[in-house]
This record gives sequence, structure tokens and C-alpha cells, in this order.
Amino acid sequence: MIRKLILLVFISTCFLFSCKKNNITKNNKPDKPEWVSKKYSYNPSKTLLFDLIHTKLEVSFNWSQRQLIGIATITTRPYFTSQDSLVLDAKSFDIQYVKLITKENEVELKYKYNDVKLVIALNKPYQSIDTFTVKIGYVANPERRQLSGSEAITSDKGLYFINHDGTDKEKPRQIWTQGETESSSCWFPTIETTNDRMSQETYITVENNFKTLSNGVLVYSKQNENSTRTDYWKQDKPHAPYLFMIAVGEFAKVEESWKDMEVSYYVEKSYERYAKSIFGNTPEMLEFFSNKLGYVYPWDKYAQVVVRDYVSGAMENTSAAVFMEALQIDDREKLDKNWDFIIAHELFHHWFGDLVTCESWANLPLNESFANYSEYLWEEYKNGEDAADYHLQNEHDEYLGESISKQEPLIRFNYGDKEEMFDSHSYAKGGCILHILRKYVGDEAFFKSLSYYLHQNAYKPVEIHHLRLAFEQITGEDLNWFFNQYFLAPGHVNLAVEHSYEPGKVKLSVLQMQDSAYSPIYKMPVKVDIWVNGQKIQHKIVVEKSFQQFEFAASSKPDLVLFDADHQIVGTSKNNKSIQEFIFQYKNANKYMARFEAITKLSKHAKTDSVVANFMLGATNDTFWYLRELASLSLSNSLIKDSEIVKKRFKEMALNETKPRTKARALYLCSEYKDSTLVDVYKNAMNDSAYSVVSAGLSCYLKLNPKDADIILKKYELLNNKEITSTLAEYYSNKNDSSKLDWFVNKINNNSGTELYYLLADFSKYLKKMPPSIQLAGFKVVEPIARNNFYYWVRYAAFKLLNELKELPNAKEIIENIKKTETNPKLIERYSKM
Repeated sequence: MIRKLILLVFISTCFLFSCKKNNITKNNKPDKPEWVSKKYSYNPSKTLLFDLIHTKLEVSFNWSQRQLIGIATITTRPYFTSQDSLVLDAKSFDIQYVKLITKENEVELKYKYNDVKLVIALNKPYQSIDTFTVKIGYVANPERRQLSGSEAITSDKGLYFINHDGTDKEKPRQIWTQGETESSSCWFPTIETTNDRMSQETYITVENNFKTLSNGVLVYSKQNENSTRTDYWKQDKPHAPYLFMIAVGEFAKVEESWKDMEVSYYVEKSYERYAKSIFGNTPEMLEFFSNKLGYVYPWDKYAQVVVRDYVSGAMENTSAAVFMEALQIDDREKLDKNWDFIIAHELFHHWFGDLVTCESWANLPLNESFANYSEYLWEEYKNGEDAADYHLQNEHDEYLGESISKQEPLIRFNYGDKEEMFDSHSYAKGGCILHILRKYVGDEAFFKSLSYYLHQNAYKPVEIHHLRLAFEQITGEDLNWFFNQYFLAPGHVNLAVEHSYEPGKVKLSVLQMQDSAYSPIYKMPVKVDIWVNGQKIQHKIVVEKSFQQFEFAASSKPDLVLFDADHQIVGTSKNNKSIQEFIFQYKNANKYMARFEAITKLSKHAKTDSVVANFMLGATNDTFWYLRELASLSLSNSLIKDSEIVKKRFKEMALNETKPRTKARALYLCSEYKDSTLVDVYKNAMNDSAYSVVSAGLSCYLKLNPKDADIILKKYELLNNKEITSTLAEYYSNKNDSSKLDWFVNKINNNSGTELYYLLADFSKYLKKMPPSIQLAGFKVVEPIARNNFYYWVRYAAFKLLNELKELPNAKEIIENIKKTETNPKLIERYSKM
């Protein structure tokens, strides 16, 4: 599972210093910081009363009623103790019958059902050696569910009918499922747990125009007499219930292969020709990860399907991963977006999550931290160490942003709700911790340990100690210290690092400033690189006390002392390096993070120091695009920003930069000069292949207030690209032109998700300038979005727009009705305050 993607990420860079005094309450007791780990009731792994062996599902659908009609045949046995009843999770079902299947016949069984649990009275007590099979006829009613969700998975309905009645001509009809965390029981009866697994058969009956997808391989398709077809999918290898899936839709299926195994991509037909461009690195990923892990991809196929209105970013259903619709992009859009990270993430789960599964949600990082780190591994392999380190830095900063409000152990049994586990701790911090572990034991031991872990625990549930024991087995070292501080304790390190020189030696002082009442004092093996007269010597030290001093021989004052030369520490750090040392660091410490730190630390000096300003000018030629971008931003606020050499450099970047995003940034920097002689640069950008550059060129051109603006924009009105649409929408929202209503309506009808959210904001600005007749027309377009849009945050944007037009006839009554019929708790609370 990958978290719901947020396109605008706020990166927090604030520091948490334990030296700050706590506030004192009236009871003379210090207040705990907001981020302190919360202790709720202990959440153990689920006690297994039964061992699921096999589940056969036979399903068809009632589209109009949004129901699944199913027969579930479940083979199981008592796990250890004798059992005379079987309790299954079954949410919002109509149970038609429950039968025991014997060699001779089918015996009706008594049962009790409360819309959540199905309690089946067995015909006798069964022992652990007794295998039996029950058959359950049922109708699943996902629309009857009282919904909840989380930041990662926005709904727990389990079974989703998209455009069920076909009334939305712009949206395909689809059915898909989402099992994690415990929503598989919304479409078939089972025991919702991560520490049991079973093999699977799925018979899916659909109209002939639809394709189906499920776990395992498609054994056959059978034509029925009523113009329907039944597809039979079979998976022999066992997996956990939350990994079961089905998908139905008028998909185009594009096939490749890897080692004679099917690799397939299911997309909407309009994106069929782009499927290999989007997913085409999958075979190479299968080869890379199989080799890296020393464990060949273990499943019978690998399919990837893109669906509409998905409730998360993606999901690693065994052999059949599901992705949100944002992955459907054309070749021009791919110049700005690369979805390899999410594709790698879900594929890597097929080892960490599907093959070896966390035994409880408390151990979720054993799934998600590894999937997160796969993104780094793929970037490192495919695009180089700089690209990988840039990705890891973003993960690190994402965790630090979350740590302002929460700091929990990675492995935590005392969560309040299992959905809380799907946070930046389990994902981002976990990936960073695995990187530390890799750097500590070395590449050979790291990947050999992972291979051993996978082979020892294949098709089994695991907890964190299984991983520790695997590393100890390979390395021969007791690693309790590492796992205790990084996986089982909350918080992160907060360092103050200083160095000084005395004749013949360098002194290094390291202070751990995190509050030891809430976080450990860390043991950190790190490297210290010291340059003297241009020559580097590397020293290995272990920081393990709250305050430590180290001494190193040095013939003269060092050019640079670089603590944590591998840039692996998770946490915050400040140091006393000078301007000259940071400049030396940029030029001599080649790693991405060393150069990034130098640019960001020097940036504030560029406004007053000409040496730093000219350094930034040089840094705009860095080999990595993001550092070129950072340097150019610093240069635009520097002492020399108005010089001809800087203007010339920005123009060069606007014309020749190879990274579209950085090229677009250079265009915006050019536009700050309001120089009409740059018009040809902007027009050149408007013909670029990358939409982001075209959008930037348009925006910059419009700032010059050209007389031909409307004529120019007309050429781009039919493009349905979010960057282009955003630029036009912003421009039209500030124009008093009623003829643009149709353009806005067309874009609203053809966009969804984040794009629609921002489009509604511009439409609101536009409508405020329009006469009542246009406002009323716009109100009618937005009203169904406020009522029915799949995403609650899009409904909220639409509701805000309607509320701003509440003086229109009947508007207040409609708005009040929307308030009353809203079911999302977040919106109900928000609306009550409006």
C-alpha cells in the first residue's frame, strides 16, 4: 500500500531542541510535548482459533443495486484447541444459507449474524487434525456500510462500483476491491487477520464487454447462455485475506513477459498505447529485485491495473496490484512525471508483505518500510546515487514534518487505531532506518541478510525479531542495540556538532540534545571526513553518549571537518562550519547531501556576500537538476541578482535546461525582470515538449500583458493537462469574460481529484465577477459535485464555492440540504462551523 499522494507537500525544517524548558502546570508538573508517544491499550497479534486453508469464491454483480452476489466455499481446521463454532468476518451481507460440505451431501448449519460477524454452529466439535468445508451463499451490500477511513486509505467500504448506472459519460464503469486493512470481509466472508493465509480460487461472472482481473492465473473463460462470461482465476500459493482482489472494467490489456511469466498492464482504452511507457520498466524491476534479494519473484504472474476513484495511491494485492488513475499519462506528461517509485513500491511488496507478511498491524513497517526503501534502491540503480539520495532526503524531511506532532516507535503495539500505523513513521522513517542498517553492515551483509530472512520466512507471518535474528545470523553480531533504539523506541537524534583546531589536532564535540525522557541516547557509528591541505582522511567513530569529544591528528588547520560523511543520520543537526568551509564542502565532498547542505546553508548569505553570490552562480551548473534549481532560487535573491551575468544565466537555463521542472523555474525567474526582450524565450517555451515548460512559458508571456493573449490561449484550450489548465484557469478567473463559462464547465467535467479541487478555486474567483445568470449556471454545475463526488475534499471545495453564491435564488436551501445529507465526519464537523 502506498499512501494517498498529496501533490503539494509542506516540508518542515524546524528543529526540536530538548534544551527548551517545558511549561509548568498548576500542579508544578511539566507539560509533555505534543509529539510524545501516546500509549493506548496493547494490540496483540490475533489469536488463531482456525487455520484457513483454501477459499473458493463465485461472484457476480447487480450493478443497479451495487451488490455482489456470492458463494464462498471455505476450507479450514481448528488451529490447536477443539472448536464447535466458526466465527467469520462478514460486513453488511444478506446471508442466504450456510452449509457444511461432506462427501455425501450438503448439510444446513445454524448461524447467527449481526451485520459484522457470522457465527456458524458446527455439527460437532472439530479437532486440529479435522479439516472441514463450509459453503456460504450471500449478497454483499457495500453501500450499507457505515464508512470510516484514514489518511492512507480514505474509505473502508471494501467493494466499489464506479459509475454503476453509466450516467457519467466521461467515466468508465468499473468494479474493484480494496482489502487492506480489514475490508476484504466487505465482499467475502473470511477471518480478517494478517497472520493466516490461504490459497484461492475466484470465479467472476460478468457481461462480455468487461475484462476481469484477480489473484493468480486465469485458468479459463467460459461463455454462458445469457451473454455473460465466467472467468476462473486460481492462486495455489497461500496469502493473507487482505491481499485478495477483483477488478472489472472495459480495460485494454497490454502484455509483456519476464522469464516466460506474464507481465500485464490493464488501463483504459484511451491509454493503451501509453501502457508500456508508464509501466514498461516492470520486467527490468523484476529482474533487478530478484537478483538483489537473492529470491526470484515468487508468484505466477504480475499484473498492474489502473482504476478510477481509487481510495489510496496503490495496493500490492498478490500478483495483481491496483493503482490510482493519476498513473494514466501520455508521453508528453511523462516528461514531467515518473511513476517508477510507486511501481517499484508495490512490486517490492510481493516479497515484503505478500511473501513474508507482518503478523500484526503493529509490525506494519516490516511491509511498508521495505517497500519505501525499494524506491531508493530502484533510483540508485536506474538514475544514480544523487537521484536516490534526493529521494531519501524527501522521505527524511517528510518524517521530520510529521514528528512535530507525533513521535512513535516504528513497531508499536499501543496504537489507538490500526489505521494510525499508515503514517510517515512506517513508511518514510522506516525506509531511512533501513538505509542506516545497510550502511552499518555493508551491502553484502545487508542483501544476504534480506535473502536469508525471505527464505526462512516465506509464506509465513513475521514480527520485528525475525528480521533482527536474520541479520544476526548473517553478520554474527548482536544487533539488539540497533533494533531497540530505531525500531522499538520513539523519536530521533537532535545533534549539535562543533569542531576546533589546536596545533597538531582537531577536536570534535558531539552533543545529543533530544530529551532522553522520551527518546533514547543513540549509539551511532559514523564516519568523519577531515580535509587537510586538500587531502581527505576518513575516521570511523561511535557516538553513544549524550556528550562526547573526539580528537584526530592534523598537521594544520583543516579545510573541512565533515561529520556523518555518509549523511545517514535520521534527525536534526546543527554545526559551526564557516562560509569558507561550506564552499569547500560543496567543491570537494561529492555526495548529493553534502552539496545540498552547502547550498542551503549558504543561501542566506547570498544577499550580503558577493563571494557566496558568485558561488551560487557557479552552482547553477551542478550535475543534479534539483541543486541547480536551489542555486538559481538563491541567486534570484542575491546581491548580484540584477547583474547582466545572472540575467544571462537564467536565460540560458530557460532555453537549455534539460530537466523540465528546473527549466520552468528558470522561466519564472526570468519573468521577475519584466523584460519584454525575453518574449522570444517565452514563445520558445510555449512550443516545448513538456507541459510544465509550456505552462511556465504561457504564464510568463501573459505577465507582459500582450495584446494577442486571447488568441494565443485559444490554441491551448482543448489540451486537458493540469499545468496548462491551471494556467488558463488562473488567467480567465481574473477576466470579466462570460464566454469562458463553457470552457470552465468542460474542464470541470473532464477533471477529477486534485486537478478538480484547484480548478474549483479558480472557477469560484471567475463566478464572483459574473452576473447572476452566469453564477446560477455555474452553481448548477457544481451542486452535484458537492453532493456526490467520490473524494470528500473535492466535495468540500465545491461546497465552499456554493456557499460563496448563497444569495442566489434557492441557494441557501440547497446548501442546507447538502449539509444534512453529507456523511463524512470531517465534512459534517467543518460544515457545522460554516
